[in-house]
This record gives sequence, structure tokens and C-alpha cells, in this order.
Amino acid sequence: MAKNLLWLMTDQQRYDSIAALSDLPIQTPNLDRLVAQGVTFERHYGACPLCGPTRACLHTGRYPHSCGSLINGFSTPPHIFKGKKAHELNADEVLIDDILHESGYRMAHVGVDHVQSIPRKPQRFEWDLYRTRADYSQYLRDNNLESYNKRNYQVACSTKVASGEFETQLYSAPNPGLHPLPFEEQMDYYLAQSAAEFLETASEDEPFALFCFLWLPHPPLVIPEPYYSMYDPEAIPLPPNIGASNADKAPMHMQHTPGQVGANRTLAEWRETWAAYFGAVTLVDRCIGMVLDALDERSDGDDTLVVFHPDHGEQLGAHSYFQKMVCYEESIHLPLIIRTPEGDQGRRRQLCGHVDIAPTMLDYLDVEVPKRMQGRSLRSFIDDPDAEGPEVVFSEYNGNCCVAWLQRAAIGERYKYKWSEDGTRELYDLQEDPGELTNLAGESALADVEQHLRDELRAWQEETGDFIVAE
Repeated sequence: MAKNLLWLMTDQQRYDSIAALSDLPIQTPNLDRLVAQGVTFERHYGACPLCGPTRACLHTGRYPHSCGSLINGFSTPPHIFKGKKAHELNADEVLIDDILHESGYRMAHVGVDHVQSIPRKPQRFEWDLYRTRADYSQYLRDNNLESYNKRNYQVACSTKVASGEFETQLYSAPNPGLHPLPFEEQMDYYLAQSAAEFLETASEDEPFALFCFLWLPHPPLVIPEPYYSMYDPEAIPLPPNIGASNADKAPMHMQHTPGQVGANRTLAEWRETWAAYFGAVTLVDRCIGMVLDALDERSDGDDTLVVFHPDHGEQLGAHSYFQKMVCYEESIHLPLIIRTPEGDQGRRRQLCGHVDIAPTMLDYLDVEVPKRMQGRSLRSFIDDPDAEGPEVVFSEYNGNCCVAWLQRAAIGERYKYKWSEDGTRELYDLQEDPGELTNLAGESALADVEQHLRDELRAWQEETGDFIVAE
């Protein structure tokens, strides 16, 4: 059992961007420390490759199509789907925030706030600390600090919106830039410092739950020195699928943001993007270190459950896509690190997903897990590395501004099946082809494998009340 909870989340961070989990030349000493101190789940998958829906899943322990938050919803008017706003949670959803508050925890939220609950998170109860990007913006104004012009690092994309029509919207581009403000004036520093101050001042007489949700390495990849120049683009060995053809992928991806933003980029340009992305990861790693150091200074630091993971990954040129919004490994295969009071360590190979994180945290805090949560506690896998895990886990995508570009994925021990709304079926051998370069769907030798994953996917959709049927 743990007394306290420290929930750490980054935004848009790939599995292979942690040095301890990768052969890539990246510096992440603080996440490496967490890997050494805790348990890493090597086959952990995100619920959705998009911020809002996946964070909704994380807070409710329920899949996006079950909890009601399907899209980000950055369009006016908002998209109405099946009688409700498609970006909002169902009105009766319960957040882990509510459960912990009612259980007597001191509650603190620092950072990204994309959960579209009713009412919104800040209004659900009185928080001990609630600090977001809006507070950082006010900090800049109060101190007469000027950031950069975001539009210089955006690209226009034709975007399907709530009306079902297309309009031009701006999205972060792959081109990096030098931030005019130093590290100590960056948003993630501001947020990490706020989290550290909470840990330094919070009484040890009461349990706390601190949610520290940092922004980086989400683009724009505009970062200060020394991070901007820290990595030599030519020294980064790019994976084989960077800049690769996406001819056998779902054609609809080229109509959507990932394909439009990533199109026609050279390998040399992708190397520059990777160098800046690495710099952003190292910067946010330093911020994570600030929070971990503050926790370790407390006498109850060792009695605190620490959970780290991103909300989703980043294509970073894989299959010539940028950003996320596609159910390929770079966007949905994510690191999950859990440091327990018992000092459990090592790697776990059981399949698991975002839907399992809330039940796991409640289990360790000895708080009852609501029956409506759809995940399972990972504690049995932490206790027993050889415990039998699920045969298949699932991921979904339902659109960005409106319900569109639907995708579903069933991931097994070796093979992965991906269904897209445009009728494209994809099957990959993740053991022999981790970069998903060869689509094996329709191969007669794997017909039984493909059918089994399709059957598993349909059974999951029926069990969880999905609004579509993947063929």
C-alpha cells in the first residue's frame, strides 16, 4: 500500500525516447533513474493517439468510446454526435480526481488540462493547487516576458470539421526553432517548479495526490539553449521507417493532419526535427528530475506511488507522418514506469493499456476500484513477472475536430491488426517488423491470425459499447 501518489505525464513522447529503453543517443538521466528504481511495462499501449480522449480514458479508467470523449473538438460550433458534444465526457462519468478527493487526499494538479468533464476539473471540488498553461501565460505577462510567434512554426492543413466539410486550420509543423527565453522561463520549468513547491510545503500529516502533466515534447519544437543545439542531426541513426512510403497504409491518413504535415520532407529535414525533439525530451526530463528530487526530500517520499507515462506518442516521420492521430506503434506504444513503495524493479512483458492505470493507482492506494472501470490493476504483474496477461489490447481513434477518420487496433503478443474507416485492413508482425513496413493483411498463410484478431476486436467493441463495427 502507498500513502501518496505522484502521477507524472508528458505529452507526445515516444517509447524509444528514453535512453534506458532505447539504443538511440538521447540523454534522459531522470527517467533512466525512474526505470532503474521501478517497474517498466514494455508492452504498454495508449487508448487513443490524441490528447483529449486518451486523458479522458486515463481519468475514468474507461475507453474513449465508453466514457464519451471521442475527439479534441477544436472547432466552432462543437461537433454534436449522438446527441452530445463529441469532445465531452458523459455527464455521469466519475474521475479518479473525485475518488481520491472523497477519500481524503490533498489534491494538486499542475500542467496540461485537456479532460472535458462536466463540470470541468477545476470546478469539481476545491483543489489545494490547480495550475495550468493559463497561469504560465499570466506569469509571462506579469514579468513582461515575450515568447515566440507560434504561427511561424505552424502549417495550414485542410481539416474536416463539425459540419462535415473541410476548412483550413493551423497545426504544428516539424520545423524546429530557438526559443527566445531561457530554460528557467519555460512553461515546463514553471510547472515543475510549482509541483516541487507543493511537495516542499505539503504537510506530511495527510496523504496527497499530485498530478504533474508536463507539455513537452509536444510540438512546436521551439526550445532554448543548450537543448536546441544539444544533438547533432547527423549523429542520430533514424529508424528505417522514417520518410518511408505509406502507399500500403490507409489512404485517408494523407487527407488527415499526419499525412499533410509530414508530406514531402527529406531525410535531412527529418534529422533536424529529430534533433530538436531529442532536445525537448531532455528538457522535460530535467523538469521531471526537479519534481522527483523534491519528492525524495520528503520523509514520506518512499511511501509514494510514482507513475510515469505519456498521453500518446509521435510519428516523427515514421511512414512520412508527423504528429499522432494514427494507430501505428510510434503513436500508441508508450513507456509506462511505476515506482512502488515496496521497491519492485525490472521489466514486464505483459500487454497492458491506459485503461489499466487508474485501477492500478487506486489498488496501490487501497481505494476501492469502481466496477464501471474497464481496466485491471497491474499490481499482479508487478508482484509476479510471470503472471499471465491479456492476449490482446486495443486502441482507437475517432477524429480530431469531428468524428471522422475512424481507426481501431487490436495488438497481440506478436501480431497487430489495424482497421480504418476507409476500408483499409492492416496486419503487422511486430516481432519481425517492428517498424510496420510490410502490411501482411490478406496473406493466406496468416489468414487465421488476421481473423482471430478481427474476432477479438469485434468482441471488445461489443463488450464496451463501441458505436461502430470494425470489419
